[in-house]
Amino acid sequence: MTALNINNQLNPFTPSTSGSYTFSVTQAQVIRQMMLDIGALAEGDDPTAQEYSDASFKLNMLVKQWMGDTDFAPGMKVWTRKRADLFLGYSKFCYSLGQTGDNWVQSTTGLAYPVSYGTTNLAVAAAQGATVLTVNGASQFNVGDYIGIVCGSDIYWTTVSAFTTMPTLTVTIPSPGLPFAAGVFAYVWNYTVKGVRPLKMISVVLRDINSNDTPMRLMTVERYESLPSKVAPSNVADPTAVLYETQFSNQYPNGRLYLDVAGAQDVTKHLHCVYLSPVQDLVNPGDSPDYPQQWYRPICWGLGKDCCGMFDCAWTSDMEQNFQDSLAIARQGDPAVTDVYFEAEGDGPYGRNS
Repeated sequence: MTALNINNQLNPFTPSTSGSYTFSVTQAQVIRQMMLDIGALAEGDDPTAQEYSDASFKLNMLVKQWMGDTDFAPGMKVWTRKRADLFLGYSKFCYSLGQTGDNWVQSTTGLAYPVSYGTTNLAVAAAQGATVLTVNGASQFNVGDYIGIVCGSDIYWTTVSAFTTMPTLTVTIPSPGLPFAAGVFAYVWNYTVKGVRPLKMISVVLRDINSNDTPMRLMTVERYESLPSKVAPSNVADPTAVLYETQFSNQYPNGRLYLDVAGAQDVTKHLHCVYLSPVQDLVNPGDSPDYPQQWYRPICWGLGKDCCGMFDCAWTSDMEQNFQDSLAIARQGDPAVTDVYFEAEGDGPYGRNS
């Protein structure tokens, strides 16, 4: 007697799936779908150049307003979270964070995340004015990289003009070369890409050359301004707290980070920062929104709500319901998870001094 194959009876065929998880949309697709949704475009038609330009302008305003750390969408505190490293200076207390700012490190070509910068040492002492440096490792360098060399108590920053790996490991920097002599084993760092302007600083640690971290406090402006000797030239020490302001200008779109000291006493230590990043602009028709997939639908409907008047279309109750439904689902995606602590005030059996 042949045994009954229950599995084959219950599942007469094996379903086929794509195995793909990469569905995305482009700026052009969002704009066209929006116009179809609100009735501004007939099937088979395409937006005019002016219609596309006007809708693209509105689309960028929309995605920029939805970014950031407000409770409008808790998930934005997770999927726009990035990490970067800030190298410090011996006589510097204020740093410009952005793509035209100070040594705010995002990544280095050829190095895999989470390693954002290269590290090596001088193999031979370098004299003042030297432009060719003999190092212990050169494979992490790229022509055009930013390079920092410890000279005395500070770091001299310039760029990589050339490097060799055979027969001697050397790095060439532009004239006039080193401003001061650098000793053998002096630390050398390099990186390729500066980070973007943070919208908000989430956490900061002081990381030493052995990757040991010391947590730092995030100050309010009142606390920072009340520090009595924060910019005194004699107040050089390891920083213990920072103030970050997300300042913006069209010419220099960089934030400002202030230390609680006038300079870092040990420049081999740097700040490792977790921050919220702006979302990217939508510039070209093929650009995808810098948002997770669950946001594509509310972005279309939100753009339609903004643009329906521009196209002389009525915003109906059904459209509003579609927008609100899709927005409510997207807003709850990837919520931030945090630790919550409760502490009793005062002395006594349950007080802070118990």
